[in-house]
Amino acid sequence: MNFINGPHFNNIRGDIYGGLTAAVVALPLAMAMGVASGVGPVAGMYGTIFTGFFAALFGGTPAQVSGPTGPSHGR
Repeated sequence: MNFINGPHFNNIRGDIYGGLTAAVVALPLAMAMGVASGVGPVAGMYGTIFTGFFAALFGGTPAQVSGPTGPSHGR
């Protein structure tokens, strides 16, 4: 994706569907990682939501992967 001339909204429908699909997969995984790390499912969900929010807010790189397992491994 090339953002030199600004973002392009040609594929906004696909981006929304892709985001919803990722959320459906990521939230149960986040809950499982929270339970596995011993802090509980709610903490895993908060970690995933905040990580996704800050990754979207501050941008990233094409190689950046921010998912539900990132904040759950800081034990």
